[in-house]
Amino acid sequence: MPLKLAQLSLDRDQTVPLSRQLYVQLYQQVIHGEVVYGERLPASRELAESLKLSRGVIVEAYEMLRIDGLVAGFGKGGTQVCYQQVSPILVKTSKRILSLSTRGKSITQARQYTQEPALPLTPGLPDLSLFPHQQWLSLSREAWQQTQGVYQRAGGLKALKLSLRNFLAQYRGIQIDDLSCLLITTGSQGALSLLASLLTETGAIGVVEQPGWAGAEGALRQAGLKLHYTRLDAEGALVPQDTKAKLAVLTPNAQYPTGSVMSMQRREAWLQYSQHQHTWLIEDDYAAEYSYQQHPTPSLLTHPHAEQVIHIGTMSKLMLPDLRLGWMVVPKAIAKEVCTALNTLGLQPAYSIQQQLALFIQYGYLGQHLARTRAIYNERRKFATDHLQQHANGLFAIVPSQSGMNLLLELTFEMDLASLSRELKSAALGCAVYVEPSPVSPSSRTKLVLGHAFLLGYELEVCLNKLLKVLKLSTRT
Repeated sequence: MPLKLAQLSLDRDQTVPLSRQLYVQLYQQVIHGEVVYGERLPASRELAESLKLSRGVIVEAYEMLRIDGLVAGFGKGGTQVCYQQVSPILVKTSKRILSLSTRGKSITQARQYTQEPALPLTPGLPDLSLFPHQQWLSLSREAWQQTQGVYQRAGGLKALKLSLRNFLAQYRGIQIDDLSCLLITTGSQGALSLLASLLTETGAIGVVEQPGWAGAEGALRQAGLKLHYTRLDAEGALVPQDTKAKLAVLTPNAQYPTGSVMSMQRREAWLQYSQHQHTWLIEDDYAAEYSYQQHPTPSLLTHPHAEQVIHIGTMSKLMLPDLRLGWMVVPKAIAKEVCTALNTLGLQPAYSIQQQLALFIQYGYLGQHLARTRAIYNERRKFATDHLQQHANGLFAIVPSQSGMNLLLELTFEMDLASLSRELKSAALGCAVYVEPSPVSPSSRTKLVLGHAFLLGYELEVCLNKLLKVLKLSTRT
């Protein structure tokens, strides 16, 4: 079969050289059997005239094919195809399509994601307009000038580890003597998924809070764990009584979605459980800086008998989700192995971003940013609380919260969960809805989680009024 000239299409506006473009298209025709073994390609002058190219372009393309072993020159015989396709093995049964492994399927099915844009009142989103863009961008050049041009294998840049060590000491009370125990990650989800896979065996029991963050459930499911849901009371997540778990994910400083803070007595009870049952406790500390009524309570790592506690955190809520950057503090006994796993799986942010964040913290910009946003988010929380209470009309009660970037409403009327979710989506509102079983009655309580942090005053009022309208209409259906 001769060369199909009509299929050759070259673009002179591309940065890719014409010879390279021609080579790729000729390559495809040869390996797909459109030009078969022994077929003679057009002479370079002939093809150059047909395509209105210089002969040198054709010669260069033919030479690349020759280097690949697809064509050979035979003097007056011209350039001929010397590549012969191998006939596929005939299979009598139907063609089998390869698919994911069991492990691969467990990862893909562990959590459901949506690609929809963030709607107003979506929980947990910071206000992008408050981010100090100028200070951040001013550090970009300095960070690039300090790049080393080598692969880093220590679980993160030393400069960022030093800055984060000071940050964690100030805001969490965590004292890190050995920097090998502080590892930089791509965020909470990546850290949890990695730790669940490294610390447990398939079929082990993993504890998550209910209600809680879907990401924690997904991380444990992908590792093949059996989930045990622990309820919450006024002091925080309840300690399992008759369950021997290998791992538990807790949010003691800002529980999601309630925003509650775990009591000191409950923290001690979890640490005792960890010791007695040989259970890893993973403390997910995603937004404790936004504490409204008190300074953030120190990490579980500051308590005695915290040898089996791992602290993880993220910059997604504190700065921007776009950074995809977080950290974990792990015991010395497993630090080297966890670091090796990070390197093997490539779960680290770009070194330039790490360096930039190190400078951002070092120069005090992060502290200034947190102080400013904490005050503004608190004002928005108060405005939202006052506005909703003023117009509640018995539709809901606002659940008290000491910390977090969200408000929690408990509805006083019954409504189908799916129906309410559809109504909120139709109103272009991103509130999260869930049903929590009542501890004192067989009935359940429907709750709404709404994010107030990333909306300006006027926008927030408009969205709250839309929410009130949805809830009022829902009582009539």
